[in-house]
Amino acid sequence: MNNTSILESKLKRHKISYSNENGKIIIGKSKTDFTTLIGLVILPILAGLGICLFILINNIELRGKIIAGIILLFSTGFFSYSRLSAKKQSNDNLKTLEHKVIKIKNDFGEYIFDSKSIKDFEYSAEQIDEDSYEGTLFLIDKDERKHQILGFDDENEKYVLNDLKWFSEYLINHVELTITVANNDYK
Repeated sequence: MNNTSILESKLKRHKISYSNENGKIIIGKSKTDFTTLIGLVILPILAGLGICLFILINNIELRGKIIAGIILLFSTGFFSYSRLSAKKQSNDNLKTLEHKVIKIKNDFGEYIFDSKSIKDFEYSAEQIDEDSYEGTLFLIDKDERKHQILGFDDENEKYVLNDLKWFSEYLINHVELTITVANNDYK
């Protein structure tokens, strides 16, 4: 079994819920990040509502800066909520790394993948706003079906791509998958 300390530190850094049970890594059933939920979702929305209520109660004339501030607070809250929700959804299925095997349990059943049933791993990074990138890692099975393994965001596209590549290589080594790339064997 591979040393899991680097894997665990990368999962922690991306706030992806996992547990290590006797060398078996279980990823999924993400926990709610209450600090982010309160600081970036609830407080901005409450502040926006508070400002609106204050303006209504005191009959204050609306100005461009006040309107822009209210819009900024609401958009920050709702955007942050959508990011938290997307991250939770992308890491919600249980993924278990056992000896040379990846098990994925979702609403449709439990799948067991090893070097014979995995074709490849695929990842992508997509810009979601001016300073955030979302990375996604998929397992491609022999039937060309995609199974999402991980999803996370970061401020730097390079870091997202580097971590996705690292996770992909870790999983390739974990299941001892041999992938042929342009006449070169990669293991």
